[in-house]
Amino acid sequence: MDGDHLCRECDGTGWVLYRSETKDGELEDAYRLCPKGHAPRYCMGASGGQLCSRPATKRCGPGYYCKEHIAFILEGRDIDEPCEAI
Repeated sequence: MDGDHLCRECDGTGWVLYRSETKDGELEDAYRLCPKGHAPRYCMGASGGQLCSRPATKRCGPGYYCKEHIAFILEGRDIDEPCEAI
C-alpha cells in the first residue's frame, strides 16, 4: 500500500466483508481476501500465550482485532474513542 492511504476495498486489513446466505436462508457476515491483493491481517489478540488465528475485522487505534477480542477490549473503554468496523 502507498504510505498512509488505506485500500478502499479492505481498509488495510486484507479482508473484505460480504453477506453470505446460509442453507436456511439467513444472511451472515463472511470475509474474502482483498481483490487488490493486500496481505490479510489477523487478530492481534491472544489467549493462553497463543496469537488469535481469526481474521481481523475491527480496527481499534493502531491494532486490528476479531469481533471476539474487540468485545473484550471495549469493556471499560471510553465511548468517545470508538473502534471502527472494517
